[in-house]
Amino acid sequence: MKNLFEQVASKEEEMLKELEQLVNIDSGSYTKEGIDKIITKYEEIYTGLGFETNIKENKENGNNLIARRSGELAGNWLFLAHVDTVFPEGTAAKRPFKLDKESDKAYGPGVCDMKSGVVILKTVLETLITSDTKLPDLVVLLNGDEEIGSPTSRELIEDAGSEATTCFVLEPGRQNGDMVIARKGAGIYELIVSGRAAHAGSNHQDGISAIEELTYKIQDVHKLTDYEQGITLNVGKIAGGERPNIVADNARAEIDLRITEPEQAEEIDKKLREIAAKEYLSGAKTLLKGGLNRPPMEKSQESERIFNIFAEVGKSLGIDLEEKLTGGASDGNFVSGLGVPTLDALGAVGGGNHSDQEYIELSTLVRRAQILAGGLTKLALEID
Repeated sequence: MKNLFEQVASKEEEMLKELEQLVNIDSGSYTKEGIDKIITKYEEIYTGLGFETNIKENKENGNNLIARRSGELAGNWLFLAHVDTVFPEGTAAKRPFKLDKESDKAYGPGVCDMKSGVVILKTVLETLITSDTKLPDLVVLLNGDEEIGSPTSRELIEDAGSEATTCFVLEPGRQNGDMVIARKGAGIYELIVSGRAAHAGSNHQDGISAIEELTYKIQDVHKLTDYEQGITLNVGKIAGGERPNIVADNARAEIDLRITEPEQAEEIDKKLREIAAKEYLSGAKTLLKGGLNRPPMEKSQESERIFNIFAEVGKSLGIDLEEKLTGGASDGNFVSGLGVPTLDALGAVGGGNHSDQEYIELSTLVRRAQILAGGLTKLALEID
């Protein structure tokens, strides 16, 4: 294990150069050119490591990459990482990759979420393969639309997940380096209210205010939040009407739903439909759109066992790791929903994700790669 850690550590400068290249490529979820550039780069890299690669092309969204390598051991390990960010085109030029070794930080759009994870994954698999470590079948899936719900890649992820025995997700580590073995499920809904327009001064009484109707329903939606059960609903965006002197004939609200158990989704969906069907103002009509986007990632005995193996590796490096439940969802939810033990948040540790202060702790780039390499090696030895 010591030799393995040294091999990984020797690649630190290479990892930093690779990370700088990635961060300085605009790859927001709607910047197809940048996403495709990164996908093509890694298609070449994984082909060079003996993987059979396949780029799944999209007309409008960025492309996705699936890379497969046959192994010597039983099993099928699936690795998930996304190359898209939340930042618009031009962000990389405004705030390119920046090292601050004094504070042990590196900054830039997507540096933590999750381009460092992409670099860590490639470094670890390259190290294990070139050192002739016996491994099971490996599948690497890099997608370009995770930040917008994985519309083009979900089917690819679930297809790969149906064959997987274990899934590893390279999302960022938690603030103290902890790993995630359970995530809430996530849903996206929209309430669309139709009323009747009228002049707000001369014939106000003839109007049916869609905005007023929506305000009542927003309160009903928020009352469904149940912290004890781990259920939250949040109306995060509203819009409606045309002008102050017109009774609004249209209004809409976007709702974020988080749940901890699959059966909660059906119950909340039923209640949301009841809210939509109710008329506070006679004649106001409401349409409910949307549903559950990602099922919960539920903790299992096997996922906990795998985490414990990784925690042992961390301890050998002087790092205490804990397992976490988080409210945020990832592509790992899709695979976990198929019953596959999933370990998430294996990427570098940092903060400020989705902001202009996004960073990673530089020292965690190598440390997290060492933990991943060590954990996979221990798991492979168990199979062997």
